[in-house]
Amino acid sequence: MPTPRELAMDAVTVGHASMDRVRISGREKLQPGGAAVYSALAAKTFCRCGIVTRVGSDYPAGFIRELERWGVDTSGIKRVGGSSTRFEIEYTPSGQANYTGYHPGAGRGLRREDIPARYLTAKAYHIAPMSPRKQLSFVEYLREHTYGIISLNTHLSYFRNHRKEILSLIEKVDIFTINDHEAIRLTLSPSLEHAINVLKRRRHGIIVVTLGMYGSILLEDGEVSFSPSVVQSRVVDLTGCGDAFAGAFLASYLKTEDAVRAANIANSVAAINASDWSFRAISGLRFGSIEAFQRYVVLRQVMQGERQSNLDSFY
Repeated sequence: MPTPRELAMDAVTVGHASMDRVRISGREKLQPGGAAVYSALAAKTFCRCGIVTRVGSDYPAGFIRELERWGVDTSGIKRVGGSSTRFEIEYTPSGQANYTGYHPGAGRGLRREDIPARYLTAKAYHIAPMSPRKQLSFVEYLREHTYGIISLNTHLSYFRNHRKEILSLIEKVDIFTINDHEAIRLTLSPSLEHAINVLKRRRHGIIVVTLGMYGSILLEDGEVSFSPSVVQSRVVDLTGCGDAFAGAFLASYLKTEDAVRAANIANSVAAINASDWSFRAISGLRFGSIEAFQRYVVLRQVMQGERQSNLDSFY
């Protein structure tokens, strides 16, 4: 009988694992993070997921063991000398993330040869934000060596120097995820509506534009669909919500083969992620079926409503 480390992966995430200094509403925390970590933790909610990344000698070994305990296969984590990738993130009152510091560290050396051979049988891959040239290298490698679905998202910081390269990546992947601010900037549009129309005219597979707390917009087969998000009683930390959406979308799309349904599921996972610091709210989520997760979300929303009702009565 195969051990957990011998089991085939359903999905694999590729990208940074980092140490993040996060400032929100006057509060500050230093916490493990990184786009590949958030995506993997969200994806493992519904499927077997591995992660490919590089970390430095300063990365907490205990956290890697926690990832294993939570259900993420860590065979693809490579520890190297030097420091880990580090981000400094400050959020505005409206929830906009400002990256005030970036130190590439170990993540700079991440390469396609870091993907373990047994990960090449996975059904799907998510390539987290990195240099577009590096992302293209991973896409080409995965197209040559696998039959898996390829998902990719990017980040605003790459647009100034690599906008055309990012636009060219859209047609090379099966799922392209971007947020509303990024969609406007990437397409040089005056509004989100104009950006959606520009993206529609490009050759593409599935494009998802996330809208933060409001949900997401889906472009597929010439059709545009809106998927609303679930309401959270409190928003604590928005770090990694877009990455959690991408991982959850990919995993639930594997389960359902329905992009609209996958967007609804991913909206819920991203919203839950925002309800606590770091990935604390999604780390323990594991469900054998999409239906079981949906029941959990409904119950969670009912309980939130009851708590709010009690507070209203108290005041």
